[in-house]
Amino acid sequence: MAEASDFGYDKERALLVVMLKSVDSLRLLVGEPLLRRHGPNACVLTTELHGLEVRGLAYSPGRVMRYVLNNESKRLQTSVLMRLARSRREPAA
Repeated sequence: MAEASDFGYDKERALLVVMLKSVDSLRLLVGEPLLRRHGPNACVLTTELHGLEVRGLAYSPGRVMRYVLNNESKRLQTSVLMRLARSRREPAA
């Protein structure tokens, strides 16, 4: 006789909760060095785990950045993908 916890909704829900907690922990892991480097207005947009690296996109006012955090060395590398340009032209009358 199989127990109810071995199949169905409860098992899928438990797996989903574990996955959500891991995504939240990755966001916190990246968020701290990102805030130190780019200030309090920086925020994590996406987070992906690739072996020992956490990769994703982050936003800081005026720019969208790609980041790579090495989980062993805790080294954060960022590169700007898109920068908000300011208009240098005078508006038409």
